[in-house]
Amino acid sequence: MLWGFLIILLAGGVFVGSMIFDVGEGFVAESFLQMGFGGALGVAVGLAVFVYVAGLVYGMSSANGRKVLLVIGVFTILLGLACIMYWPELRTVLTFLPTAEEVPALPYIGVPIIGTGGLMCKLGSLKD
Repeated sequence: MLWGFLIILLAGGVFVGSMIFDVGEGFVAESFLQMGFGGALGVAVGLAVFVYVAGLVYGMSSANGRKVLLVIGVFTILLGLACIMYWPELRTVLTFLPTAEEVPALPYIGVPIIGTGGLMCKLGSLKD
């Protein structure tokens, strides 16, 4: 098992060494840039999910927190409806978004947003 691990480690080192020294420097720089962007995106998504779940748990722990969850849920439902109904107008403000002609199902991104708002409303309406 030790020899197998050492052979795999040696093969990985040879592969990385050949990638660094045989191809141009632009390829390596682009690869590391993509890996860094992917790692940063993963950390950002993980942080957003953590904050979202922590906010839900904290919001359910008190009466005022449940009221806040209910209000945020209503606004989230309205945001989802706005994404569905007003996608072309939203696209004129946020120009980096693709058009509905490029991706026809894109305006329906509001459906999971509405579902999230419904969950917040449900959790905010629970009684003690």
